[in-house]
Amino acid sequence: MRRRLDLGASLISSPPVIFRDEPTTGLDPLSRTVLWDSVRKQVAEGVTVLLTTQHLEEADQLAHCIPVIDKGRLAAEGTPAELKRRIGATGWRSP
Repeated sequence: MRRRLDLGASLISSPPVIFRDEPTTGLDPLSRTVLWDSVRKQVAEGVTVLLTTQHLEEADQLAHCIPVIDKGRLAAEGTPAELKRRIGATGWRSP
């Protein structure tokens, strides 16, 4: 319930930038879908949403640009499709 309250509070106002740290952790599938829809709506309205996630499906669904951080350093950056092409061809190698 605390997670839902935090998410709801961020939807009440209209800030230009929203930071979401692992927003779907602990949510049921329906709530996760509702959250994804709200993120898409905010982006369509011009809000910048910075999202941290370990769920690749979530990043694939919501991200326009994905920076991959490994050991505190930027290891890769690109669209979901670009990263899939790059990593799919070579596999993941930490720099």
